[in-house]
Amino acid sequence: MAIKKRSAITAPQAVNHSAAPSRAPEAGTRFWGDLPQHIMSGISRMIPTLIMGGVILAISQLIAFVWLEIPPDAGIMDALNSGKFQGFQLGLLKFAYLSESFGGLLFSFAIPMFSAFVANSIGGKLAFPAGFIGGLVSTQPMLNLTWDMTALHWIATKPVPSTFIGALIIAIAAGYLVKWLNGKIQVPNYLLAFKSTFLIPILSALFVMLAMYYVITPIGGWINAAIRSMLLAAGNSGAMLYAVGLSATTAIDLGGPINKASGFVALGFTTDRVLPITARAIAIVVPPIGLGLATLIDRRLTGKKLFSEQLYTQGKTAMFLAFMGISEGAIPFLLENWRATLPAYMAGSIVGSTTAVALGAVQWFPESAIWAWPLVSNLGAYMFGILLGALVTALIVVFIRNAMYRSGKLFAAAL
Repeated sequence: MAIKKRSAITAPQAVNHSAAPSRAPEAGTRFWGDLPQHIMSGISRMIPTLIMGGVILAISQLIAFVWLEIPPDAGIMDALNSGKFQGFQLGLLKFAYLSESFGGLLFSFAIPMFSAFVANSIGGKLAFPAGFIGGLVSTQPMLNLTWDMTALHWIATKPVPSTFIGALIIAIAAGYLVKWLNGKIQVPNYLLAFKSTFLIPILSALFVMLAMYYVITPIGGWINAAIRSMLLAAGNSGAMLYAVGLSATTAIDLGGPINKASGFVALGFTTDRVLPITARAIAIVVPPIGLGLATLIDRRLTGKKLFSEQLYTQGKTAMFLAFMGISEGAIPFLLENWRATLPAYMAGSIVGSTTAVALGAVQWFPESAIWAWPLVSNLGAYMFGILLGALVTALIVVFIRNAMYRSGKLFAAAL
């Protein structure tokens, strides 16, 4: 009887026309609610490519510029052609060249992989190729046809890549287009293979081609070029402002979407030799080191245990992971009490990165922690910035947690 009553009660609601207007905002809310999940799907599947490319590229740089002591202003190919290396050293240099080429190639696939999996998350496997193509074009844009008034003929010019901005936009657009096409195009069963292997891929590829050429590349490239021009025109003050913004967005969500977006921006500037990636690399390791340090000094400063036993153990783990370039070890502290940790993460990262940049530390190699430290210029200033930022993070966390204990908002065990 209960089942019949539930059916009788819900049936009129299903045909109640007065409820129809409420469905529209639900669809919009669902879009914005699902979008971060789609983006994180692309990010999580792109990270292995970045890690593989970064480590292999780091091996090439360590062999060439640390072990074989090639001058920083010379490339590996220049060293190969110099005739100074023979035997085992020449073999190492060849391996370094191979690693540099392969690692760089893996890096070049990071954005296309991101775009492909975002589109796949939205529109299914049929959207994967369109997303990948869009991401590839965002890093390697199609040449523009321009009429040369002097020579009176057409010439091809290379536009500024739209990079992460373009990849994100085209991934979302292609994903929803393929999802819409797949639902709207109805064919008999014997034509399903034609629909999935030819019709939808061709239509989505044509859409990507036109959208990237006429809309996304011009707009995204203009934005990228404008940002670069402003930073370069600002000189040292622009570099410091860039360091502040980059370190804050890197530390704010510890490997989340904001962190990854800022990483793409930094990677583009570093690859084009516009601005180094120093601030981001420091901001990756400062929060976990700072949290680990806080679990070591809280009892000495306050006479109380301000963390749970689990977090004391996690603090040591976070410090270890930091030396591997992994900031996610500090996430448990953020989840446990974000009010005490988020301001400390950002303040420590900003102080540490700007101090290192102001003292002349420079890192062009797009990797963090021990993989890149041998390649940093002015390593002393770089390490001082990390230590200072970690200390600021630790002190702020201990101060806030102690204040919360005094106000009765946090339990602390006495020694």
